Amino acid sequence: MIILDRILLGITGLVLVVLAGFLLSTILGSTVVINWLESPRLLFDGSIVVLILVILAVYLAVLISRTEKRFIVYPRELGEIRISTDCVESLIVEGAAQISGLEQVRASFTDVVNPKVKLRVTVYPDHNLSELSEELQETVRDYVQKTVGVAIQEVEVFVDGIAKNAAETDPQLEEIV
Repeated sequence: MIILDRILLGITGLVLVVLAGFLLSTILGSTVVINWLESPRLLFDGSIVVLILVILAVYLAVLISRTEKRFIVYPRELGEIRISTDCVESLIVEGAAQISGLEQVRASFTDVVNPKVKLRVTVYPDHNLSELSEELQETVRDYVQKTVGVAIQEVEVFVDGIAKNAAETDPQLEEIV
């Protein structure tokens, strides 16, 4: 988060506290807000308040929707190399596609400093899950090392489910059937 984000979030928090204070004082019987709402300056003052609230709301919407890319960073002789985790996750899925018995693979990084990957897979029936998982771990680690030059420290495999109608979707099983 950059310094401007921190400043604007602080201002937003301050504005919300002030508005809450005015509301609370009105609930407790103060007429300051009611008198202001009945004053002839309401058009000008109210426009400024509305403008500030709209700007802060737009800023918060942008801040919420903004996603920061994560990178695997490693130093080299000529400078730092940054590889997007999205890129490496795509490569992991590509490398996992080489393994027979997998219908779907989703990859995500749980740590980019000491690269750790979490794989969520759906497998075809009639495959040994333990052997398939170990093969997947080794293949992913070796494939990423070979293509990206990043040593994956840990590969966690979560088998989310078993695919249905494996013969219809796995070409190697089609040949057998």
